[in-house]
Amino acid sequence: MKKLMILLAAAMLLSIPAAASEWEGDTASGSLGEMTWALEGTTLTVSGNGAMAELEEGAPWEPYRDQIETVVFSGNITYVAASAFEDCDKITKVDFGPAMYELGKRSFYSCDGLTILSMPDTFKVFGEESLRGCSNLTEIHCAGRFPSFRLNCLWDTYTKIYYPAEKPWGIEYIQQLEEAFHGRIEFLASDGTDPYDPAEETEPTTAPATEAPTQAPTLPPETAVPTTTAAPTQPTTVPGTEPPTTEAPATESATLPTTQPTEATQPQKDRGSGAGVGIALIVMVLSLTAAGALIFRGTRHKGKYSR
Repeated sequence: MKKLMILLAAAMLLSIPAAASEWEGDTASGSLGEMTWALEGTTLTVSGNGAMAELEEGAPWEPYRDQIETVVFSGNITYVAASAFEDCDKITKVDFGPAMYELGKRSFYSCDGLTILSMPDTFKVFGEESLRGCSNLTEIHCAGRFPSFRLNCLWDTYTKIYYPAEKPWGIEYIQQLEEAFHGRIEFLASDGTDPYDPAEETEPTTAPATEAPTQAPTLPPETAVPTTTAAPTQPTTVPGTEPPTTEAPATESATLPTTQPTEATQPQKDRGSGAGVGIALIVMVLSLTAAGALIFRGTRHKGKYSR
C-alpha cells in the first residue's frame, strides 16, 4: 500500500512539467477550405487568398483560443469568417494583410485584449457586431475611404477612428455615425486634428464680426461684394438702391450744357436787331435831308431865270 502511494505521487510530479511544457510550446495546424492555418506559440497564421469559408462547426483553433495572442492573415485574404475569433480575449494584435475587405459578423466579438487595430486601404466593411464588446479597443486606423459600419459593429466600445488626412471622409457621414453611436466613437484625421470640430469651425466666423464690414470672406459669394460699399446691417437691400443714386448726377450734368447755349444766344439776337434799326433810321434821315436840299435848290434857280 505504501509503495502504491509513492508511485502515484511520483507520477503526479512527473506529469506537471510535462503539461506545462506542452502548453508553452504548443503547435498545431490544419486546413480551412482552400486555406491553411498554423499555430506556433502564441501566433496564429491564416494563409491563403480570397474570403475565408464560413465556420459551420466552429473555428478549428477553438481549443487554443486562450493561447492565441497574435493573428496574422498571410497572402491576400479578403474576408474574416463570422465568429472566427469570438471571445478570444488574449488576442492583442491583428495583422490584416494587404487585401482585407470585410470583417464578418461577430468575427472579433468581445475580444477584450484588443486595443489598437490598423485597417489597409482595401478595407470597406465592419460587419454586424464584428467588434462589439471589445471594451479596451481605443484606436482604429483606416488607410482607405469611408467604410460601411454595419449594425452594432462597435457597440460597447469607446473608440477613436483615424482617417487619412490627405483623403478626409465626408462630414455628413461622420455626423450620422457620431449621432448613431451616441458619442461612443470619435473621428480624427491621421495627423491627430479634428477639422470637423464645431468649436474650431466657429472661430473663423466669429472673429470677423469685430472687424470692419469690408472683411468679405466670411460672407456668401453673392453678398461678399456689396459689403464694401453698403451698410453692414443691410447687405442685401443696398445693392438694389445704389445704381439710381449714382446715375442721378450724370443726368443733371448732361442737361446743363444743352440749356446754357440757348440762354446765351438770345441776348445776341436782340443786340443785332437794335443796331440794324438804328442804322436804318440814320439812312432815312440822311436821305430826307438830301432830298430837301435838292428841292430847295431847284426852286431857287427857277426864280432867277423867270425874271
